[in-house]
Amino acid sequence: MDIKKVILTNGEYLCDIDITVDEWKTILQDENLLNDNYKDALIKFYTEPDHKSTCKALGEKYNVSPQSFNGTITNFAKAVQKKLNRFEIIGTDGKLTYWIIPMNGKHISDGLFEWSIREELVTAIMELDLINKNNEKQLEEYKRFKKLLEYFVAHLEWVNSEDKNCKGFDNYIKPLTDANNFKVTGQGYSGGNIQNQISNWDKYSNGKICINVQPNFGSYKSSKSYLNWEGTGINVIAKWNKENIESLLQEEYQYWLNPPKRKDLKITRSLDSLGLFDNKEEVTKVLIDFFDNFKNILANHNIKQQEIKHMQTLEPYINLLTANYNLVLTGAPGTGKTFLAREIAKALNAEIGFIQFHPSYDYTDLVEGLRPTPPDENGNIGFERKDGVFKEFCKKALKENIANEVDNFEETWEKLIELVKTNLSNDKLLKIGSWEYGLSTKDSLKYSSLNTPSQYSFTITKQNVYDAYQSKKARPSGAFQRDMEDVVDFMKTQLQLKDYQEGAILKEAENKKFVFIIDEINRGEISKIFGELFFLLDPSYRGIEHKVQTQYSNLIESGDVFSDGFFVPENVYIIGTMNDIDRSVESFDFAMRRRFAWKEIKAIDRITMWDGVIDDWKEESLKRMTSINTKIESIQGLGSAFHIGPAYFLKLKNYKGDFEQLWENHLVGVLFEYLRGLPEREKRLKELFDAYNNALESPIDVENN
Repeated sequence: MDIKKVILTNGEYLCDIDITVDEWKTILQDENLLNDNYKDALIKFYTEPDHKSTCKALGEKYNVSPQSFNGTITNFAKAVQKKLNRFEIIGTDGKLTYWIIPMNGKHISDGLFEWSIREELVTAIMELDLINKNNEKQLEEYKRFKKLLEYFVAHLEWVNSEDKNCKGFDNYIKPLTDANNFKVTGQGYSGGNIQNQISNWDKYSNGKICINVQPNFGSYKSSKSYLNWEGTGINVIAKWNKENIESLLQEEYQYWLNPPKRKDLKITRSLDSLGLFDNKEEVTKVLIDFFDNFKNILANHNIKQQEIKHMQTLEPYINLLTANYNLVLTGAPGTGKTFLAREIAKALNAEIGFIQFHPSYDYTDLVEGLRPTPPDENGNIGFERKDGVFKEFCKKALKENIANEVDNFEETWEKLIELVKTNLSNDKLLKIGSWEYGLSTKDSLKYSSLNTPSQYSFTITKQNVYDAYQSKKARPSGAFQRDMEDVVDFMKTQLQLKDYQEGAILKEAENKKFVFIIDEINRGEISKIFGELFFLLDPSYRGIEHKVQTQYSNLIESGDVFSDGFFVPENVYIIGTMNDIDRSVESFDFAMRRRFAWKEIKAIDRITMWDGVIDDWKEESLKRMTSINTKIESIQGLGSAFHIGPAYFLKLKNYKGDFEQLWENHLVGVLFEYLRGLPEREKRLKELFDAYNNALESPIDVENN
């Protein structure tokens, strides 16, 4: 399979996607691939000037979530990649990406991202006359919807008054009453026979509309008589003027609230403006907009429901993490533990830090340690204390935890350094106070003289100036304090440095969360890596009141937020992932185990990762995975920790669903290692092979047993 890479040039994302016009035409004519949602999104981009737009602009134009366009185009691109099965695309972040298959994209003003349809795809859409064909299909839906609304009005007016002169009686009601097939009331959404009366007009490209008439909850004039998108509370109800319906309006019945509420969607249209009962084939612009809005509300509803379903899946893990601060996801290889950890963090809207432990990882990598410095002017190399990744992460979390702080020193210092560099390029020094300054090799300010040697030589570091900015003593001796304050004054008058204001620590409820993910947490020597952090990881010892002195605390500069001791901020959470069967390292430290909550991730719990990736082979994959895992559990010396996880089956996309290649190239090697040292290894491997190929008929039965 060809690997293509996205490059970023002047804000534009570029990748050579070799899909011809004829190939695009084949794709666009594949009804199994190009569903109505994909087609609708493509057409909306196509009809924009130059076939380009931002998702935000389209969302505002069509009253839908911008995310719906992003997600739809990405899913369409995945379907195209799967159909062609000849390349994969690596984004600028090193991960698989898809959207660039049908689109080009670039950053524009205000942080927006503009998408434009690829030239070959534009040509294919044009040559297939896809717009007109789609318009014809949409026109049929508008006409169908018009008849549905007419029937709805006729039904309600007839059952309310039994006046044969009511609107639409002859066309819609009389044929049913004459055949004795008219159902006065019923719940179409639950399969009531009343739905048969609109069966010619209830099906649309994005769903089914149900009719519901329930006077037992009120009267025929109440909101309990309505049309709704199946499975939702998105309704059309009638607005009456005495005994006649004068308009129709859209609402959302929020049945999930306690008590339920009705949300008026502020879309009310008169029967005349909708063109109802005008005896014309044509549909009005008002009716088109009324139906389009009804569809768009459904699209937004579906996106929200997917998000809710996803959050419900993650909720047990989120609750476990927030209650315990530390969580280890453990389970068999291939169960998607690392991906799940990231999803948990994203669901919390958290900042994410990520590392992976290994046998050579130690305290200096995680917390702090000594690192060599670049050679100075004389070529001498020294050592300086450097924060490890976790300590840096905690600093960031602590800063986010502080409100109302005024401190723009970092950006202003950069301006100062650039100003000094500009002067030096013109053979000039920068005059500040009583001195003229150049730069040291570490971008600190250094007193210099271009032509005349001086008996004075000193350097002012960034930390020195920052201490003076915070009204602290820059050096223990107090030497050159006035000179450092002169630099601060210069930065304020010339470079817009703001007066420093110390912030206050936010209340816990207001904190932004930070999640630090440690992949393969049991592959490192835990006690050696964590050091005194061993104590601070305990959930009851979060916060400044539990600070401890670290191994190199005597080397920490006075302006450092942890100069008086290190602590783990209360908005920092840790997720570790590990495979229990990893025999290359020692068991997880038992004292450390006590400081974490533990959650086993089972193979069967994570099969949703197959959605949209191996859809054609999901059913067979589930049967084979369940069958082989059942057999694994029956082998003495193995167990659920040795299950084959669903991530292995994602590789089927590389083999076009060839399960034999999956076995030969990925599974047999893993299983062979599982069986190493066990008696009758070859026989057991043959049994696993048979279980894989003779998959059980009902994976549900296996799961329940």
